[in-house]
Amino acid sequence: MTYPVKINMRLKFLQINLVSRIIIICFLLLLLPLKSIAQDLYDLENSRKYAEYLFSSQQHSLAAEEYERLIYFDEDNAGFRLNLIKSYRLSGDLNSGINRIYSLYGGSLYQMPENLSKEFLKMELLTDSLPEVLDFLNRNKTISGSNRAVFQSYSLLLAGDYVKSGMFIRNAISDNTPIPLNILMISEKAERMKLKSPFIAAGLSAVVPGSGKFYTKNWTDGLISLMFVATNAWQAYRGFNADGVNSAYGWIFIGLSSSFYIGNIFGSVKAAKRYNKNKKNEIDNQIYEIVRSDTD
Repeated sequence: MTYPVKINMRLKFLQINLVSRIIIICFLLLLLPLKSIAQDLYDLENSRKYAEYLFSSQQHSLAAEEYERLIYFDEDNAGFRLNLIKSYRLSGDLNSGINRIYSLYGGSLYQMPENLSKEFLKMELLTDSLPEVLDFLNRNKTISGSNRAVFQSYSLLLAGDYVKSGMFIRNAISDNTPIPLNILMISEKAERMKLKSPFIAAGLSAVVPGSGKFYTKNWTDGLISLMFVATNAWQAYRGFNADGVNSAYGWIFIGLSSSFYIGNIFGSVKAAKRYNKNKKNEIDNQIYEIVRSDTD
């Protein structure tokens, strides 16, 4: 009498086991397409499209990461290399870009394609590595004459040699070498720029306190210097006039007046140097902006 019960229980167990197997098989069948889709998302073509999207949408840090992965797939692809280096430059990660060029080209640095040579020069300019720029221009074999002239113009302007840069650019134009109009305009502006002489600033302040700072257009500082020196000198005069050379009051204020007077001369020298530096920074920043934003 117990056999039918055992048989029924076994049949139920087999049915449950069969249903479980069917569920597992269906789950695996569903999982296989998802796995293939995930693999497709990371294949070379889709990765390339994603990297191009990141680059075009100016997400350059993320684009650099994606192009690094693409180069892992295809290290010799010139387009991937160029866009990787551009992404580093446009993201501001200049040291990574320079180091990556060295790792990709090593001993063939001076024979690498012109577009990558230009990227290398741009990053060296933006890191203010002017000796490296000039050395690279002298040894490189792939940069055209026109591009070479443009980078030489950048270097001369960033070095602050405005007279030489103006002569170089005019000679290049007279030789029919194309120089961008914005570079010519910056060079002409730099040549017209009037810098201040620290020697003249010191001399003016020695004659009339504060006048050296007026010369450098620091009107407020100049007025304060004049007032401090003049006020303390007047107080010293009053003390000596009342009590003679034994006036402690007079000696205190003559000391203060002398300190302000000497400080005013040194301050005028610093003001002239600071004025010149600010003017140079205006030119430098215009060059940097062109180089930094250039996507060609």
